[in-house]
Amino acid sequence: MSKYKIKINVELVESDETENHEINKNTDGSYSMVISEKDATSIDMCEKSVLQIAYPTIRKAVSDHLSQVSKKKPKKKLGKGIKS
Repeated sequence: MSKYKIKINVELVESDETENHEINKNTDGSYSMVISEKDATSIDMCEKSVLQIAYPTIRKAVSDHLSQVSKKKPKKKLGKGIKS
């Protein structure tokens, strides 16, 4: 049986972008949000922002994973000479 490694990468980096508390999907498939410097120096606000972004990120990763796993499963025979 296969084993799977789960990896998560969270980055908090300075940005010149306009503050926007909406979750944005980036072209590379990641999600981001731009918070103020004040929020970035608050553990509660940083944690809240990270958790808000985590949900769609996790859902996408699990969905992609399950799609790939389902493609790897051998097709079962439905009847004599019939394949699914």
